[in-house]
Amino acid sequence: MDIYDHERMRQFFAPKNIAIVGASSRNAWFGNMLNNSERLGSGCCFYPVNPKAEEISGVKAYKSIADLPESVIDFGVVMVKASLAFDAVQQLAKRGIKNLFLISSGYAETGEKGTLQQSELQKYCNENDIKLIGPNCLGFMNVADRYSIFCGGAVEGKFLPGAIGIVGQSGATSEIIATRLLQKMLGISLYITTGNEAVITAEDCIEYLIHDETTRVITGFIEEFRNVTKLKEVTLQAAQKGIPLILIKIGRSDKGSQAARSHTGALSGNDAVLDGFFRQYGIIRVDTIEELIETAGIFTHCSLPAGDGLGIYTLSGGLGGLYADLCSDLGIRLPSFSRQTISRLMAVLPDFAAPDNPLDLTGAGFRSGTEKIFEILGSDENINIIAPLCIPPQGAFDSDLARAINEIFISRMDGIGKTIVPIPFTEMNDHAREYFHKSGVYPIEQPELGFRAIAHLIRYSQFLRKTGNIKEKRENH
Repeated sequence: MDIYDHERMRQFFAPKNIAIVGASSRNAWFGNMLNNSERLGSGCCFYPVNPKAEEISGVKAYKSIADLPESVIDFGVVMVKASLAFDAVQQLAKRGIKNLFLISSGYAETGEKGTLQQSELQKYCNENDIKLIGPNCLGFMNVADRYSIFCGGAVEGKFLPGAIGIVGQSGATSEIIATRLLQKMLGISLYITTGNEAVITAEDCIEYLIHDETTRVITGFIEEFRNVTKLKEVTLQAAQKGIPLILIKIGRSDKGSQAARSHTGALSGNDAVLDGFFRQYGIIRVDTIEELIETAGIFTHCSLPAGDGLGIYTLSGGLGGLYADLCSDLGIRLPSFSRQTISRLMAVLPDFAAPDNPLDLTGAGFRSGTEKIFEILGSDENINIIAPLCIPPQGAFDSDLARAINEIFISRMDGIGKTIVPIPFTEMNDHAREYFHKSGVYPIEQPELGFRAIAHLIRYSQFLRKTGNIKEKRENH
């Protein structure tokens, strides 16, 4: 992305004075937009346009686009029906307002007539240097910089700025993704819904996020890529900068492909070919929202491992066996400890404990030797990732033991030279999530999802080493 295009997109996602054509109290769009802006602490000013209203939701309204103040508006939102939208776009462009968001549906997702309408809109925008997001989408939230023109009403939780970008061709589904990220204390940089992509595409948004100074991980819900050539280019840029792309791509089944076509008018391709493309270009494909969230959490908090050896220690032989089976299913290597490590472990553990990987500390070893055991595993050349036991604090019931056990790995994360992914021994709650978030670590709450995320981390690290980009990525963390 050249400097001009990046700056134009940066301005697009930082609107200050926004005209809302078709704003009304009869639907929730404008009210949601105001509410989201207020929740985010945005300083945006809104100028609703409605010929039949003096004010809407307490905001002064204007009778027409021509009545809007001169040289003030830098963004236009169109929420009239599709048959009236093109005229509104033209009127805004004549006023010099060329950053636009079209909420309206009734375009390519509806069939041949809607496709022709969308093509006309696309042609006009391209010929007149208009940047337009939509139609048929919910807008965006620039959480990092606190700008919002988002008309959805289902994103829950505190808007926490962070390093994860979201690109969603489905507005409602991506609202679930944004909510789950916020619930897990995973901050968002920029959240974009793209809908039918008449002008701005998912590929354009991914490219922008790759070069955004705040974003370090990009997630997405994709129904169909519209520009595979550009996708190849942006994935190469992502690899060079060490920015992982973690995507749900629907359409594995015939029903999934049909759903994509009816939703945004997307065309689905051969899924097996797409899987091969993803592997070749280092795109991380996940199957569920839960897997996406866990993988984004791991990538946001963990350094890339120098190798693929995982070492686990826990407080239960049964859990160790469960973890070993999960790792085997996912292709995660649990190497044997080195002879030196085994010797050192035997000196610390009780006589009845076996120095295997996964390692069962036993009750006696847990209370007396956890700090030493962490240091021993940290010096084992066969181990690149350590999954230590952690104890989630429980608010008023925090114990000195829990704090001491967690502090063992929290205080040594930066100096040990290994990737650290703690495994909670008891249930997590919001207090524990906030505690670990402030400590800069990300415990895996559900072992199956957590180990899937670790497997993605290992494979992505291998991909970057193979392509010669690993050094730059490791420096990012």
